Order: sequence, then structure tokens, then C-alpha cells
Amino acid sequence: MHILRILFLVLLANSSFGQINFFNLYSDNDDDYGEGIVQLEDSSYVITGSSSSFHGTGSEAFLLKIDSAGNYQWSNNYGGLETDVGRRVLYRPNDGFYIAGHTNSYGNGGYDFYLVKTDLSGNLEWEKSYGDFAWERVHDAVLTTGNEGVIMVGETNSTMNNNTDMYIVRTDLNGDTLWTKQMGTDNEDMLTSIHALDDSTYYIAGSMYLADSSKVKGCVMKIHENGTIYWTKYYGYLGDTYINDIHIVNSEIVGVGHTNKISNTFLYEFYFRLDLDGNLVIENYSGSSGERIALAVVPFETPDKYYIAYSLADQWSFPDGFNDIAIARFDDSLYWEQNVANIAHYEPDFLNELIPTSDGGAIAVGGTNSLQLGYHHVCVVKIGPNDTYPYCAAPHTLLQLVDVDETMAELGIEIFPNPAKDYLTIRSDLGSDLEVELINGFGQVVRSERLESSSNTLNISDLASGIYFVKISVDGKVGVQKVVIE
Repeated sequence: MHILRILFLVLLANSSFGQINFFNLYSDNDDDYGEGIVQLEDSSYVITGSSSSFHGTGSEAFLLKIDSAGNYQWSNNYGGLETDVGRRVLYRPNDGFYIAGHTNSYGNGGYDFYLVKTDLSGNLEWEKSYGDFAWERVHDAVLTTGNEGVIMVGETNSTMNNNTDMYIVRTDLNGDTLWTKQMGTDNEDMLTSIHALDDSTYYIAGSMYLADSSKVKGCVMKIHENGTIYWTKYYGYLGDTYINDIHIVNSEIVGVGHTNKISNTFLYEFYFRLDLDGNLVIENYSGSSGERIALAVVPFETPDKYYIAYSLADQWSFPDGFNDIAIARFDDSLYWEQNVANIAHYEPDFLNELIPTSDGGAIAVGGTNSLQLGYHHVCVVKIGPNDTYPYCAAPHTLLQLVDVDETMAELGIEIFPNPAKDYLTIRSDLGSDLEVELINGFGQVVRSERLESSSNTLNISDLASGIYFVKISVDGKVGVQKVVIE
């Protein structure tokens, strides 16, 4: 029997005295990745990313709403027939959500910047693309502090030599372009992070090639919302250095990245603190005999400490040497204190955003190929306050990503009654040849049948009471619906 790719089971959050922490996976029929997350006023969360589970053609940007304990509430998808990625989700109270990412379903080139506006329930209001003749990709985005528009930063290779330049697009709230800025050298340059200082000023970070050193250096810029650059400064004294994330903490800029400062065959984590004028306060490195990349940084609830997320592919990777993810607590000197979460499964694991939460903890979103569960899944790690950390080891169950009732409706399938007792009826507008599996709450297939008529009645009187999932495959499409057997 092939490995079951879809398991829907509400995973109760681990908690200590009401302090919520959890490790949840969300997925359906195909490859799914989480890229960005935002917290709402009621401590619920909205996640964006890219998924091929919704329609099975290409991959689409999506929004997934979960409650404060990680339980599914709703989801929706956006994009065209090719590849669409939601990189960041931005929340405007009493208005809705903005998804900033990139697309090759629309636009001028291979990929373009992509901005989607939805209402508070995730219903599409408009979508727009921005770019030139080649590829443009968003790495980070913010709502302007006056809630007057969006600033997206990333990279473009719409250049004469096909190398990447830094690329910025500033829009108003309707997605109309106010200005764009392309900056770079004859080598590889990109922007990876943006953070607001005040109502009109932002810090952006990334990497730029410096010809006088023949090296790539991490760079930080202070920029006005009208596009004026106040200053640009460079960091990393040995090797090529890249900045992946910055955060403003206690009137300082705290940043993380990676460097090959020791050897071209090894990558080491790079940590730094700057004052608000870009002057170096402290920098630190750590690594091993392989690849270590610091991905994201947020403040810890205790002053002068931080959560830092990093990937590792070295002798500490488990179980197969591919990229694993760790989130650790660091002190004010940017030295490691202790790991608080470890995501280590077969195939590479990814972490794409880490944000602080209102309870003094943090939450991260990414993707993982968890042991014995098949394709990649959206991965969410919630760290509670006061050193309450989630258990991340396999095996895991999957929570839904696609709205199951909506999926069945698209397939023209009706399942009733629900709750059911002795019999369950499956009716299909498509007629015969339905492959049906009945799955219990532990992911075990307890019934497998091929139905050959448009209306079929299953005898379920021999099944124990509980929550089950009906998985139906027809014409290359799959739907799953939860049913309760009394």
C-alpha cells in the first residue's frame, strides 16, 4: 500500500499553564510550502506560500487561516496555470490581506513580482504583476507604516548580462506603482529583508558584489519611502557574505546571514548588531564542517536575547545529511545558548519566516518532508513564552490545507449523512469509477473500494465510532472529506 499523503487530524497544541506551543503540518495531495505568516489581533494566524494541492496544475499562492492553537479555519488559492508564490502576507486591520510574491502565470517575463489583495475572509479583490523582460522575485515585503501601500524587495535578472540586481517596487493600496528602483553591479546582487524604522524610513538588507575586494558583501541601506537612499554600508571582512534577515531591536539593527569566510567548501552562520547609523556594534560567526546558514532573527521576550533560525547540512544533520532546521536562543553577544526547536526529517527542510508573537514567544513557517508522509508540507512551529517549546519529532499527522467541502463540491461529489451511523451514501455527478478509501483518525485505511455507479451506499455498521476521512480519486483528481461515525 502506498504511503498515505493526506491525513486530517486536529493536533492539539501542547501547552503549559495556558502558554501555547505546537508543531503542525498542513498539506493535501501534492507539494506545499509555507513562506510567510502574520498574527492577527485575536492571536490567530494567516499563512501564505505555494501549493500544488488546490488544483494539481502548476502551483498557486494561497492563504491559510489557523486559530491560536494551530487548528485549520479556512484557506483560499490565487494565481494562474503556471507557478505562483506567496512570499509574504501583510495584514491591514478592518480591510484585508496583501500577498506579496512572484508569478510566471502573469506578467512580462519568466517571473514577475506579484501582489494580491483579498478581503478579511481571503476572497480575491485584485491581483497585479510588476517586472521587466526576465525574472523578478520577491524576498520580503512590508506595508508602509502609515498603511498607505506596499514596499516589495527582491531581485531581478532583467539585466544586460543576466546577472541579478536588487529590485524594489513601491505601490499604493490599490497596487498601482508609485516607483521602482533597480540597483546593482555586473555581478550577483539582491535584497532579502526590509524593516520599518518609523513612519517614512526603512532599512533594507541583502548582498552586493564589491569589485575592489572581488567579494560579495552583506549590505544594509537606510531608505526613505519615496526611494531616496540615505546611506549604504557593507559587512563581512573575509569571504563572500550574505545577509538574510534583519530586525530592529532596542534601537539597534540585528541581522543574520552566512559566509564562506574560512573555506569555499564550508558555509558559516554570520550574526551582527549595528547602531541605527549602520555602525558595527558586534559580529559573530559559528559553523561546522559543512553548511550552516542563519535565516531569521527576532527578539526573545527577555531583554537582550534573540531567537535565531538556521539551516544545517553537516555531521549534525539527522537522519540523512540533508538540510535541517533549528531555532535557538542566543544571548546579547550573539552566542548560542540552547536549541528550542529542531526540524530534522528525510529530504531538505525549509524555514522561510520567523516572527515574534504577542505572548512573548515566536512562530515560524516553512516546509518539510516529514518521515513516512510523502510530499512536502507547510510546516508551522509555535514557540511559547517562558521557554515552552514544541515537540517536533516524527511521526506526524497532517492537517488540511485545502477546504475539503469545497474540493468535493468541485468534483461533483456528495457524501451523506454526516454524522452517519450504519450506512454512508456517496453520490457523484461524474458517474462511475470512483476509487474510495475510508481512513480512520490514525491514518489507517480501514476500507478500500471501487464504486461503479453514480449513487453508492456503504455499510459502515462494523466500524467503531469516531472521526474518519473519505478519500475519493476520480479522473486524476482527489478529494477528502471528514465524516463522523456514531
